[in-house]
Amino acid sequence: MTEHPAPAPAAPFAAMLRGALVPSLVAAPIVVIALWVARGSRGGLAALLAVVVTIAFFAGGLAVMKRVTNANPLSLLTGALAVYLGQVLFLGIVIISLSSASWLDGTAFGIAALAVTLVWQVGQVVAFVRMRKNVYDVPASPGAPEAGE
Repeated sequence: MTEHPAPAPAAPFAAMLRGALVPSLVAAPIVVIALWVARGSRGGLAALLAVVVTIAFFAGGLAVMKRVTNANPLSLLTGALAVYLGQVLFLGIVIISLSSASWLDGTAFGIAALAVTLVWQVGQVVAFVRMRKNVYDVPASPGAPEAGE
C-alpha cells in the first residue's frame, strides 16, 4: 500500500490575519485611552484614527496577497511588489491628506500608528512561526527515488 503525502496546508494568510488582528484589537483601546489621557480628546481621536488606518493598511495588504498566492512564483513576486507599492502609496496619501489637518494631533497619531504596527508585526510573525509550514517536499513513499536520480 502506497502512502500519499498529506495535502499542502492552506495559504497562511487567514492564520496570519487572525494572529495579527486579535492582539492589535486588544492593544487598540489601551493605546487610544492612554493617548486620550496623556494628550486630551484631540490626541485620543487622533490615536483612534491611527488605529483604523494602520489596521486597514496591514489587513488590506494580507487580503490582496491572499488573492495573489495562486499565481506562479514570478507572478507572486510581482504581485507582492505591487501590493507593497500600493501600501506605500496609500500611506503617502493618508500622510499628505492629514498633514495640514489642524484638528489632528500628529504626535498622538504617530505614536498610536507605531504601537499598533509593532503589535501587528509581532502577532503576524508569531502566527506564521506557529503554523510550522513544511519548507521541503515530503517523499511520496519510502522507496521512491530522490530528485536527480
